[in-house]
Amino acid sequence: MRYDEAANFLLDLRRFSPRAGTEGIADLLSTLDDPHRGPTYVQVAGSNGKGSTARMVAAALRETGLDVGLYTSPHFDDLRERIRVNDRKIPESAVTEYTAAIEEYVTEHAAAGESPTFFETVTGMALWHFGETDVDVAILEVGIGGRFDATSVVEPSAACVTSISLEHTDVLGDTIPEIAREKAAVAPADAPLVTATTGEARETIREIAGDLVTVGESADDDVRVSYEGPVSSGEAGVTITDADGTLDARIPLFGEHQSTNAGIAATLARQLVDIDDATLARGLRKAYWPGRFEVMSEEPLTVLDGAHNPDACAAVADTLADLDYDDLHFVVGAMNDKDHVGMAEALPTADHVWACRPDTGRAEDEAALAAAFRETGAGEVSTRRAVETALDRALAAAAPNDCVLVVGSLYTVAEARRRWTRVSVPKRADDLNESRAHLERAHVTPAGAWRMRGKGVHRVVRTHVQKRQAQYLKEELLSLGGECAVSGLNEQARGTLDVVMMATLAQFKRLCAKLDDQPYGLSIYADELRETLDIETDESGPVYPWMGEGTAVMGILNVTPDSFHDGGEYEAVEDAVARAERMVADGADIVDVGGESTRPGADPVPAETEIERIVPVIERIADLDCLISVDTMKAEVGRAALEAGADVLNDVTGLDDPEMRFVAAEYGAPLIVMHSLNAPVEPGEEPAYDDVVEDVIDELRERVLLAEKAGLPREKIVVDPGLGFAKRVDEEFEVLKRTDEFHALGCPVLIGHSHKSMFGAVGGPEDSASATVAGTAIAAERGADVVRVHDVPENVAAVRTVDATRRGADVAGDDDA
Repeated sequence: MRYDEAANFLLDLRRFSPRAGTEGIADLLSTLDDPHRGPTYVQVAGSNGKGSTARMVAAALRETGLDVGLYTSPHFDDLRERIRVNDRKIPESAVTEYTAAIEEYVTEHAAAGESPTFFETVTGMALWHFGETDVDVAILEVGIGGRFDATSVVEPSAACVTSISLEHTDVLGDTIPEIAREKAAVAPADAPLVTATTGEARETIREIAGDLVTVGESADDDVRVSYEGPVSSGEAGVTITDADGTLDARIPLFGEHQSTNAGIAATLARQLVDIDDATLARGLRKAYWPGRFEVMSEEPLTVLDGAHNPDACAAVADTLADLDYDDLHFVVGAMNDKDHVGMAEALPTADHVWACRPDTGRAEDEAALAAAFRETGAGEVSTRRAVETALDRALAAAAPNDCVLVVGSLYTVAEARRRWTRVSVPKRADDLNESRAHLERAHVTPAGAWRMRGKGVHRVVRTHVQKRQAQYLKEELLSLGGECAVSGLNEQARGTLDVVMMATLAQFKRLCAKLDDQPYGLSIYADELRETLDIETDESGPVYPWMGEGTAVMGILNVTPDSFHDGGEYEAVEDAVARAERMVADGADIVDVGGESTRPGADPVPAETEIERIVPVIERIADLDCLISVDTMKAEVGRAALEAGADVLNDVTGLDDPEMRFVAAEYGAPLIVMHSLNAPVEPGEEPAYDDVVEDVIDELRERVLLAEKAGLPREKIVVDPGLGFAKRVDEEFEVLKRTDEFHALGCPVLIGHSHKSMFGAVGGPEDSASATVAGTAIAAERGADVVRVHDVPENVAAVRTVDATRRGADVAGDDDA
């Protein structure tokens, strides 16, 4: 079974109506030997705030070193987003394995009229995956209600009810007490139920659950929370007070309701583990959650929020009240079963509303949605069919001091968010086999991949677009003589598909021209495609070494006693300074100073010790004719280095310290973001990748967006795919081979391969300098903007050779004739 077949099989189960009770999922899990019996579980129920709370609990527990599973719904683009272990999506291979295991069971029960539903089956997959990966604890967001929800097949060790409002009344009941009674059924047997409900909802829950821990702003609450408002462009301050004291924290989520969610999450985490305040605060600060009052940019202030009912819209209105802006612009798309007038009344009055229709059969007609906003007194109201087009018009109409809010549904937010997250990956296809592999990775059917492989030995671009966009791209590119293959994943709930386009540059140029005036957001995609292929783009002079035509060389300067290659050689300041001067004389464009080893098994170094090692060196070499980079995992060290004269922050943890991106933005310093799961590397760490390059791109994408939202432009965000960090040797060579694909992130690309153990697989010693030089030549030829190396002269020669062959330049030298 292929992944596209497995995903389509699961998504096709949406045709079966939801059913109450846990008997069905229990029977399904029994056929898999009850994989859900192992982990500790947390259930998160409620009307609003479930996803944010679940995410905060997971982030806090992960910070203690536990392996944590997280199950949420719905998803944006890919059903795999619903199931995560340590914040990594379930692999395609696991989805395929699970589906193959249950296919016969589901088919037989469907024939008898008793098919598991989509939600039951995907919940089963989450529990199966958490068992297979042996997580310590799993956080489950409840679907509807609690008593009869599929997630209630587990016995939770901790649980909460975030809030209660009138929702799903046809299933849960017509009154607040009836709905509260259903949700209170998640109460754990051996711990108090945590809740932020009030009034009759709280009293009903107390009757059902008995022992409660209440969270809220009242002095009578067991846990008191206070929202301190925005403290930066991407974070808000919260205060959480309980019997043990007061915790001041920052969270990457805005709104008073999020402080309540943070209080619930902190209480649940403390019920499960002994967690100190600093660890808890750090975990809460890392609970990034897309589409929940997510600030994407500041001029104009652009916010995405998936609020889809009046209560959630009221919370958005309260949060907006804390922000300063002039005119207010809405981009609104909603489902046809929602209270549109109620939502419009709950939101503040907008100066301009752009009603649109997300690409799903459940979406409300944009004209009907516009009528609801006119009825409630909005200013100018316009309609656009596509979300992307509506957003583009709103941003164009907004002044720098205005606010643009995208709201109404997570479907709408998902389509809008692609303006910042979509990647179009340039591919190399030097022969038919490589062309066919590109197509198969996008889940094109085997017959289609075989038929179209011959068209791909030119320029190949893989992207992710809506169904209607995919159809138009295919028709237009075929008319121009190119080829376009569309994924066989035709059942994705968000209506987006992988597309592989194959054409000459001339054909791509003509395609972009055709897209410029087309609807459904295609004119916006034309500009993205031009950027991807460097077609008709404005050229500006280089500002940083990686913005020139060639590959920059970063020289490694380890001022540590225990680095894997040269530990102790440059521990003395004078030796380190002399080494830096020599590297610059040999042609290094950047000198990277590191005071802590990331080799396997390395001991952590306190920030004070790291600062003592690096600052004296940086102060001495700051005036050299090169950029000075600091290789550190700690924002505190990064700040000290920048104060001492460093220019660049190099973070091998990929922003594990949530303060790092803000330090970089404060100083305007370029930031290198590396893909790593743990640093220092944990021996034997080999996570599963479906396609190592595309998985790393996917996991770096949100890291890059975090840095961008902190205020850094993408030319100052350098991505490093992390050779030597949680990858097998064959995967590391695959990353090196496909270096150019990482430009899909819109950032410069750094390859750090120097003396890595991967070279031991090619017959030489593990620290082979010659193999490193060969790797440098490959990386440079494949488009690396920076290579990070120990041996500067040899690697400078390699990149200059590659640059010369690209330019076709004459190379002067002695004539031996």
